[in-house]
Amino acid sequence: MTVPLGLLALTTACGGAFFANVPSPSPVTAATVRAAVDNSNMQNAHFRATGTLGIQGNHFPITGDGVLEKSPTTALSLNLTVQTNTRAGNLTVQEVVIGGRTYTRTGNGKWTSVPDTSTISPTAPTTYVGEEVIGGTMTWHASTAENGSTYDIWVRETDGYIVYIQFTDPNSALTMNFDTYNQSPLITVP
Repeated sequence: MTVPLGLLALTTACGGAFFANVPSPSPVTAATVRAAVDNSNMQNAHFRATGTLGIQGNHFPITGDGVLEKSPTTALSLNLTVQTNTRAGNLTVQEVVIGGRTYTRTGNGKWTSVPDTSTISPTAPTTYVGEEVIGGTMTWHASTAENGSTYDIWVRETDGYIVYIQFTDPNSALTMNFDTYNQSPLITVP
């Protein structure tokens, strides 16, 4: 008896128990990526931000950082510096999105508030792009797009933590590179 036939006879005689607990691989989908984020232990994540802000045909470099909060409530906090390349110097912008509202403050000015009209979410992708390595880590890449704006998200396969988010629209681009998890204070209404 050859080895493959012997193995077949052994597993058949044992009722196939040798392979019974091995799940069949399922194809990854956008829903898989969304579920990985939703079911992860990530409560919040700090990120470094870089990009370009387009205003009236001009493009200004932006840098900064922020926090994406998943629990106890979904929220986003951004601290950005816009390089105006003018005598006015750099412009600082703070933005907080929480409770269906977007709060913004420029420089040391007063906070303003408007309803959050966004209908897409970077953590609820609609298209699975593929598997990619980011910084030596295996990730799932997924995206969602609407009205010319696109969010791409890269999620760590091992635990569902967000590694990278990229936002683009016809005028601007922002990249969020996540570096620490579950260490940020809760985001509150300013």
